[in-house]
Amino acid sequence: MSGALDTEQMIEYMRLRAGAFMRILDGSVEAIDQQRGWARLRWYPTEACCHSGTIVQGGFVTSMLDAAMAHAITAKVGVGMMAPTLELKVSFFRVCSPGVCFSEGRVVHSTRSIVFAEADLTDADGTPIARASATCKVAPLKG
Repeated sequence: MSGALDTEQMIEYMRLRAGAFMRILDGSVEAIDQQRGWARLRWYPTEACCHSGTIVQGGFVTSMLDAAMAHAITAKVGVGMMAPTLELKVSFFRVCSPGVCFSEGRVVHSTRSIVFAEADLTDADGTPIARASATCKVAPLKG
């Protein structure tokens, strides 16, 4: 199910297709593994993403996790495919503060039409912040 692009080309493809939320959270793809279906992203949420002082809002945390899973799935299934989320569960372990953090997404299991994925969000020191799991439907990319 792997795409025809090499790793550097795939990362560039992902960068060019990045949504506005990636810019808001200063997100970037650090590494992918197309064979395993794995991706590591770096983020830098600012105080503009916070509520209650210096706590990054949970929707932004969820976005960082969801993006890691989406990039892992794209790495696995290749270009020309999409994987809209059917179900998403997030467990929050501690607050996310502004500053550097990382999300790692991985494909846990896949069939021709369904992918199960997980992601972890950690701070710069590797301390766990949150974990997500998702079920996604694989289909041809439209347009």
